[in-house]
Amino acid sequence: MITVSKDQLDTVEYLLQQSAQGNHVLFDVDIVRNVFTLPARPMSEAEAYEVEHHIEKLISTDGIAKQRAYLEKLPEDLLFRVVKTYFNIVENNLFENLTVRH
Repeated sequence: MITVSKDQLDTVEYLLQQSAQGNHVLFDVDIVRNVFTLPARPMSEAEAYEVEHHIEKLISTDGIAKQRAYLEKLPEDLLFRVVKTYFNIVENNLFENLTVRH
């Protein structure tokens, strides 16, 4: 489970709002495109645990520029898992905030 401070929560909410509008400020468009052109593969428990720590580190890093720099240093396979997890969080957040459900 990831714990965040009030300031970090504000940052996370900002990022989620931007992503919900299609502005994925943390990720290069080509990276996102590449991630979602690959066939879906479930993560192992160890991979999910590893990604959780990188998401937590990303959230605790101050500033978009530093967050992007952090992401750029990740190995491609790990970065792809982080991106998929991030978009899963965005999707879940959109669903939770949906007022009309069919």
